[in-house]
Amino acid sequence: MATVGVILASVREGRRGEAFAHWLLELAGSHAGLEAELLDLRDWPLPSYSYAVRGVEAEKHYPADSLQARWAASIRRCDGFAIVSPEYNRGYPGQLKTALDSLYQAWNYKPVAFLTYGGIAAGSRAAEQLAQVTRELKLVPLRDEVNLSLGGLAVDERGFPSGELYRKKAQTLLGELAFWVDLLKSGREGLQR
Repeated sequence: MATVGVILASVREGRRGEAFAHWLLELAGSHAGLEAELLDLRDWPLPSYSYAVRGVEAEKHYPADSLQARWAASIRRCDGFAIVSPEYNRGYPGQLKTALDSLYQAWNYKPVAFLTYGGIAAGSRAAEQLAQVTRELKLVPLRDEVNLSLGGLAVDERGFPSGELYRKKAQTLLGELAFWVDLLKSGREGLQR
């Protein structure tokens, strides 16, 4: 069974992304071989990165009981990721950047998918920036994305998108994620030999 971490990037009060993350978790449950877990950045108030060394070095020396060490263990446990992020001013939230920058090797050679949301661009500019950053961390950003435009978005009573197109896009994203999780997991195992 492969574990996919669904990273909920927004920590704002009244955030829309919480419903979207739970929607993705529910959809992931229907994919054989995938087990999804929520990694809510509200639960991970990581400090700004202030170490003198690069993340690859700092990651090796975090005190065992530190928040950063526990974050690293959570990321290492996952075989892939789906990041659920709003778009703020053509970018993504700062706490997501901190969470990404706090580690390096724990991210390496794992696929990452994006579900973004926002105004007229539906979070697509945040996804573009995230693709650049995640490539630098040796993550493998997927082509297929779900970009939710909040203007006129139809949702059910739980706040889940109710449009068939969005459900199909999310299923495609999860199918691609499952494919790349399997492929890269065997590749990582080959590197460890």
